[in-house]
Amino acid sequence: MLKIRPVMLAGLNIVFLLLSWTAYSLPRGDEYLFVFMIPVVYVLMPFVFSFRQALLLTVLNFIFLTVYRLLGSFNTIDVVVLTALFAFVGGVSYLGQHLYAMFSRQYRREVSATQRKYNSLVAELEVIDKRGKKIEKELSRISRLYEVTKKLAPALTFDDLGGALFDFLEENFTLDSAHLIICSQGKCLRRASRYTHCVGTTPDGEPGIDSEEVIKNCGGYEMNPFFITRLEYPEKFEDMKITADTFMAFPIRSGGEISAVLAVEGAQRTMYGRFRLLTPQIELEFRKVQLYEKVQELSIMDGLTEVYLRRHLMERLKEEVDRAERLGLTFSVGMVDVDHFKDCNDRYGHLIGDAVLNKIADRLKSSVREVDMIARYGGEEFCVVLPETTRDLAVSVGERIRRSVEENTIKAFDEELNMTVSVGVATYPEDGKSIEDLLEKADTALYKAKRRGRNRVCTV
Repeated sequence: MLKIRPVMLAGLNIVFLLLSWTAYSLPRGDEYLFVFMIPVVYVLMPFVFSFRQALLLTVLNFIFLTVYRLLGSFNTIDVVVLTALFAFVGGVSYLGQHLYAMFSRQYRREVSATQRKYNSLVAELEVIDKRGKKIEKELSRISRLYEVTKKLAPALTFDDLGGALFDFLEENFTLDSAHLIICSQGKCLRRASRYTHCVGTTPDGEPGIDSEEVIKNCGGYEMNPFFITRLEYPEKFEDMKITADTFMAFPIRSGGEISAVLAVEGAQRTMYGRFRLLTPQIELEFRKVQLYEKVQELSIMDGLTEVYLRRHLMERLKEEVDRAERLGLTFSVGMVDVDHFKDCNDRYGHLIGDAVLNKIADRLKSSVREVDMIARYGGEEFCVVLPETTRDLAVSVGERIRRSVEENTIKAFDEELNMTVSVGVATYPEDGKSIEDLLEKADTALYKAKRRGRNRVCTV
């Protein structure tokens, strides 16, 4: 865009004066025509000239008009009117320029204030947005933390509980290893570990952390969770055999003492703050698992077949061996295995298979005396304890069991199946005087029956 300079505007004024003088020199005159064009210069004057420059130019024009007065072309009134016209146009133009500048400054001030206010609001909104995102992110992390409680709820064993915790930690945090230490009176009973490289051992094959030192350090922190770094406590890291640079532990208390410790190596401090929120929930789940396993230990009956469990069987056999040895008595043990049970499961499914086991257990119970004992020894294997029973009588009982299963069709839901069993018999003291020997001989006799075609009773 062309910028008008003072010399250009002054030159335009002089051009008008020269044109006016030229017109005066012509026969017809008309010099006043170009003089009346000079106010155009005064309209532009405030935007180009300073006040002093405008005054000098006005004096020049006045002198030029005075010359016309002396030459008789203009009279005094013409000179005064034209000079007043120039001054008026220039004054109005200067006033307009001043008002424009004033309003422009006011406008800029208002725009500037509005812009500052807008920028301030934008900055506040950005801060609020950042805080909102930070809070949203933290809420998301906390919600993910509490998701672990859903995964812990179905856990009924320590292995399941440790697996759920390890899976959650590995999915949501960066760490080197995690350990669930089960303890009693400061002693480690067992430990489950998860490493980022492999499960159960450290990458270099070392046994990992010293569990009892970890338990000892938890006692030093009054059984509260803690987070430490190698830089702060190098001696503790050496004592506990920790290979990472950070370590945190969450003691799980029961009955006023530490019953378990969840220890994590190589995690960030932020994880400690977030995961600590879940410590009370983990303690509740751990207590639930403890109670469940205690109930399982106290229980002696198999829930599916309603016969005794193997744990109770071993106690009963111990009593029978002691009694037979003390009184000089004999007793027999029969191992009963369902023939082709795997094929039944594969063909009809585990639901039918469970029903079959339940029905066969009923056949066993109906085929023995009240003083005899039936226990579930394995998946589809049962053990029968026959007090004060010789080998021949035990074989007869085995035959009665075999026929009871063979001759009665088993109805399981919509299916009707014909099943058979194989029986192996061992007798105290001929086949052994210890529980292990008797069970081994009965098992050998059972496999002898299997090799001979199944659905039969065999002795060693």
